[in-house]
Order: sequence, then structure tokens, then C-alpha cells
Amino acid sequence: MKIDGSKEIIPVLYGDSAVRILHFSIPEGNKLCFPSHWHERMELTFVHSGSMHLTLGNDEYELPCGSLGIIPPEKTHAAFSGKDGVEYYTIMFDISSFYNSSFATEKHLKPIVNLQNDFISLTNDVEIMNAVSSLIDEQLHGDKYSCLTVIGEIYILLGLLYRKCLSSQIPSEHSGGDFADIFDYISNNYCDRISTAELSSKFGYSEAYFCRRFKALAGLTPMQYINMLRLEKAKNLLKNSNTKISVVSAKCGFNSVSYFSKLYKKHFGISPKG
Repeated sequence: MKIDGSKEIIPVLYGDSAVRILHFSIPEGNKLCFPSHWHERMELTFVHSGSMHLTLGNDEYELPCGSLGIIPPEKTHAAFSGKDGVEYYTIMFDISSFYNSSFATEKHLKPIVNLQNDFISLTNDVEIMNAVSSLIDEQLHGDKYSCLTVIGEIYILLGLLYRKCLSSQIPSEHSGGDFADIFDYISNNYCDRISTAELSSKFGYSEAYFCRRFKALAGLTPMQYINMLRLEKAKNLLKNSNTKISVVSAKCGFNSVSYFSKLYKKHFGISPKG
């Protein structure tokens, strides 16, 4: 985490959707939109009309009408209006508010918060801009149920940013390239009776190093990761067949039905019996 005097200290009140959207109109050119500062949330700046001069870290960008500035957590930024002024929306959200128990959180959301994954700073991609417009309209003009739709819109938008705007340089202490074979092996064998000792031995690591490195890459211990895969498979089996819980438990690699049921309820919030 950065420590300096430019951190924004005023808290943001997000509301039910965990998203706040502000609208600004500055008719004059070369006027300050916001001073240099940083924060731990993510921000998206959508230029509705006019243009904006955005400073992001050590780089500068011209945001024309219909473009989106992507401001990641902990990146210092400031902006001035363009020569003909600017009208823009600021979309603010704390990514950690969208964490859940899915693999997507560990694989895609936490790396943004941990500053491991980064995005390009400017886009005018049509699909992304349509998603931004839909999000703004739902948040500002929706009904009492829009908070749920807005949450879904954030997931859609993050998915599009990953698909279209992920930077080719992803700073990370752990590249994970040498663990790719391990993740592939687990994906193909997670229903077998495998242990961390067996995995570390198979791939030539000490068990302590293997577990420490695995958690740094996946955000979970090896057995937590394996059990989550097993639980997802079990959920599909129970949903699409009349197979007994004991049979599903065994098929998915669990030694104990009671342990399986306990993990299932903890993960999904309901017992495997439904």
C-alpha cells in the first residue's frame, strides 16, 4: 500500500449497490476536474461530452467524448477539462465489496486489489461503452431493485475489461509459469485421492515450499483449491441427476459424507440435500 499525503481521506458512501456514480459538468476549458490524489478503490471516468486531460501516474492521456479512463487502485491521478469543457461521470467501487466464494474472486478480483493485474488506461470499445451506459442508467434512473442489477453490471464490466483491456504487463512477484502443469494436473485429477504431500513430491518440490507458493498464486491452499473444484462438480451432479449424496461424495473424491456435507453447506449456504 502507498503511504503519502495525496491519499484521499474522505470516505465514499456507496449505498445498496456498493457503487457510487457522480456526474460533473465543467463548461470552461482547462479547469481542474479533480486534484492529484489516489485511493484504494477502482474508478472509471466516462467522458459524455467535451474532453478531459487525465494524468495517471507518470503518464498523460487525452480522453475524447465517448471514451473511458480506467483508474486502478492506488494509482495517483488528476484531470483538467479540455479546451471546450467536459461533462463526465465518475464510477466508483471497491472491488473487495464484490468478493464471493467463487474461483473468479481469487483468480480475477483479488489480483486487481493486490496490484498484480493492470489494465490499459483508455478505451472507447463499443461493447464496454454500452456496458458503462447501461450501468449509469440503471444506477441513476432505476427502481428499488436496481441495486441488484448494478452489481451484475459491475461483474459484466470487469469481465469486459479483462477480455479487452488487460495490460500485456502484469506485475507480480509470482509468475506461476512453472506451476501451470500442476494446475493442469489438478484440473484433470481433482476427484482422485490426492494430497499436498503427493503433489509436491510428484512435481519435485518440498511440501512446505509447494504449499506456500501455491497459496501465493491461487489465494488458497492446495486442498482448499481442490475441494472447491470438487464441490462445484458435486453441485452439478446433484442438480442434474438423482444420484445419492453418498455416491456423489465418493465420486468427487471425499472420504466422508459428513465432511462433504459440512463443506458443501459452508460453501453454498445450503445442505447437499437442498
